[in-house]
Amino acid sequence: MNIFVAKTGNDANAGTKDFPFLTLGRAQEEARRNPGSTVTVSAGEYRENLVFGKEDSGTRWTGEEGAVLTGGAELTEKEQIALPGEFAARLTQDAAENVRAYDLKLLGLTKEDWGPVLPIGGFHTATRYDGAPTGTNLEFFSGERRMTLARYPNDGFLKLEAIFDVGEVNEFPAQNYWRCNNSLRNPRGGCYILDRETNERVKGWRDPSTAWAFGYFMWDWADSSTPVSFYTDNRAMYPKYVSNYGARAGALYYLYNVPEELDTPGEYYLDRETGILLAWPIGREDAISLSVSSSPLVSGRADGLIFEGFTLTCVRANGVDLKGKGNVLRRLLVKNAADHGIVVGGHDNLVEECEVTRTGRGGIYLSGGSRTTLEPGNNRAERCYIHDYSEVHGTYQAGVSLSGVGNICRHCEICRSPHIAVAYGGNDHLIEYNDIHDEVLHSSDAGAIYAGFDWCGHGTVIRYNLLRNIGSDEFSPDGIYWDDGQSGQTAYGNILLDVRKNGFLAGGGFENVIRDNIIAGNCRYPIQYDQRNRDGFCFGGWARQAVNTPEAPHWQKLRATPYLSEPWRKKYPTLARLKTDFSTDPDDPDFPINPTGAVVEGNIVINEAGTLGVIADSVPVYGRVENNHVFRTNEEAGFDPVTLELENPPEGFPPIPVGKIGRNG
Repeated sequence: MNIFVAKTGNDANAGTKDFPFLTLGRAQEEARRNPGSTVTVSAGEYRENLVFGKEDSGTRWTGEEGAVLTGGAELTEKEQIALPGEFAARLTQDAAENVRAYDLKLLGLTKEDWGPVLPIGGFHTATRYDGAPTGTNLEFFSGERRMTLARYPNDGFLKLEAIFDVGEVNEFPAQNYWRCNNSLRNPRGGCYILDRETNERVKGWRDPSTAWAFGYFMWDWADSSTPVSFYTDNRAMYPKYVSNYGARAGALYYLYNVPEELDTPGEYYLDRETGILLAWPIGREDAISLSVSSSPLVSGRADGLIFEGFTLTCVRANGVDLKGKGNVLRRLLVKNAADHGIVVGGHDNLVEECEVTRTGRGGIYLSGGSRTTLEPGNNRAERCYIHDYSEVHGTYQAGVSLSGVGNICRHCEICRSPHIAVAYGGNDHLIEYNDIHDEVLHSSDAGAIYAGFDWCGHGTVIRYNLLRNIGSDEFSPDGIYWDDGQSGQTAYGNILLDVRKNGFLAGGGFENVIRDNIIAGNCRYPIQYDQRNRDGFCFGGWARQAVNTPEAPHWQKLRATPYLSEPWRKKYPTLARLKTDFSTDPDDPDFPINPTGAVVEGNIVINEAGTLGVIADSVPVYGRVENNHVFRTNEEAGFDPVTLELENPPEGFPPIPVGKIGRNG
């Protein structure tokens, strides 16, 4: 049955093309009475959330051009009020002339709807404090662009001048773990010292009690936020929530949620008591909208559902959060979601030709498959464009994330975010033919493609991807990063150009294979394969606390994985040989601290220093490092960095299917 929805329709109609329904809910009701129906939705904004169930299985939903699902509401002149004098006095003259004031109560909202300021950042510690609210913040948009809660500075970051007290932290200094603090409630936040200029700025605020700080207080891969208070006589700033990993002089941060700092287009401030919004639109004529819905625009559990052609926008949640088998999400544009763009779980689902942008967190998240049976999920993200995401939370928000077993990211273009392009965990994933560029723009300890800390995470293949311009002027990250003992990975046929630090970084794992790749351009070390697990266990190196006792995290995770079960023995027979008795000779190849089975071979490296990289002494002892081709210039290698072609490939170097890389390959 064909069912139609239009903004000119009526739910009392028959739902035909000539007499369409008005609402998606009415169309869904009719489609459930007629399994296998096709619902066609015409152009227009629909302020509805679709929740699918098993009774929607087999249905097809098609949005015509201009069909938009939104969880937002637009502020109009009905909600606009005169700028209250108490705020006008706190703004610059320029801001007072350009800021609009709205009363959210006139939109029918209450304090429960907008809520307090909630913490952001993947490593905030608010959950360790009694009564501290957490969740997803209400957001505002100007001209469909996310607005910024009034902050100082407007762009970039401040730097902490000094640390007077790190607080009751879990780690400080680096690798010195305060295990006694793991379960501590309401830990002391500490005391940081501001630079003189910032301290003078704070003195000018009428009421600094609303202020928050967001920053990378210790590591550039750990962002967090906290309410702060000040003692300006001594340039002191007191974070309410402790920074989990401590703090350091020079750490990057900014201050926000202060009305005096509403001083540039695109900023806003919301009085949480009265619901009065102050907003300086990005464009003079821009409308201001806000994300009202705190539920995904499309969610539920169904099988064989096709959902295509819609724009989804302005929601305080994921854009899509769907589970099931054999579902297809095609040609969706998801933007301005506070969390992730598209989240899919189950088996044999396809996310195809979708665009995800301007999310608060990540892009497309796929999960499925069983680590007990090693049954693959076969969920796929194909020919998608994920860009300019992770606008609120700065770290560990991937463009594409794969978890479970046997999921796929192929032919996607992923670009312009502060941290990771593709993150994965589990087994047997396939990452291929992706164009990843201008990524990891705000971290020096991260990879564009990243997985970590799993001796049993075998089976993932990374092939025929183009990674280019990874990092920025200030930050030097890695291209493909297998962190902290990640093992059993294979990467071949990839092209890595201008990766600022390491083209490949294998962090101490075993059975990792790096072969037949091209690494060129501005790259400090084309390949680094270290022995951090072995160093930690045998010589007390920096990674010792991950491996040095039977209760250390690596051994705990190994015991929690069914690597000795029949499916695992059949798929990964070498894992069954691992020796876990601490009386074992630590030089034994089957003791998992050693890089047994490591392979670095056949790679083409173009490096001014004429070096392959930094390879730990144990790697060629327990594996092999051979037949790599090292050149100093592109001309010497016969490599064209524009066409990505090799004029005269070394004998035995397999061709890379360059024409198949990217969304149009």
